[in-house]
Amino acid sequence: METVGLAERLYNTYPHELDGGRRQRIGIARALALNPKFIVCDEPVSALDVSIQAQILNLMQDLQEELGLTYMFITHDLSVVKHISDNIAVMYLGQVVELASSKELFKNPLHPYTKALLSAIPVPSIKHKRERILLKGEITSPINPPEGCRFAKRCWMAQDRCFKETPELKNIGNEHHVACHLVK
Repeated sequence: METVGLAERLYNTYPHELDGGRRQRIGIARALALNPKFIVCDEPVSALDVSIQAQILNLMQDLQEELGLTYMFITHDLSVVKHISDNIAVMYLGQVVELASSKELFKNPLHPYTKALLSAIPVPSIKHKRERILLKGEITSPINPPEGCRFAKRCWMAQDRCFKETPELKNIGNEHHVACHLVK
C-alpha cells in the first residue's frame, strides 16, 4: 500500500469507505502483488475526476519506470491514452482500424473512426475550436457483422467498396497501419 501512496491508517478500511482514487490505488496494489511485468488496465481512470485521473496516471507512469512494467491500456478516452502510451491501436467492433505510435496517431490520424474519436477531445482554449465529427447511422451488429468494413454504416466517407470488402490493416509508412480502403 505504501508503494501506491496509501496511508497505513487505511489498512483495515472497507472499500465502500474509500473514495474512487483510493479504491483505484488499491486495485493497482493488488495488481502489483504478484510482481507482474505486464498489466491489463481496463478503463482505469474513467470514473475519476480529472485531478484524481492525473494522480493515478502519474502513479502508473512512476511505477512503470520503477518496476519496468508494460501496460495494455483499454479506454475510450484518447486524451488519457496520449500521455501514457507509446503505441496506440484504435479498435472498432473488435477489429483494429488504426495502429501507430502515440505521437504519429495524434499528429496524423487516418481512419475516419480515429478522426471522430480525436474530434471529441475537448480543447482547453476559447480561440481554438475543433470541429466535432458526429457519428450517425446504425451500428453494425458485433455478433454477426456483414461483409465489408464494420464502420461503413457510420462513415461519412464510405463508398460501395466499403460495404462489400473488409479492408486489410496495412502499413502506410512510418510504422503507421490503417484498415481503410480510402487511405492510400
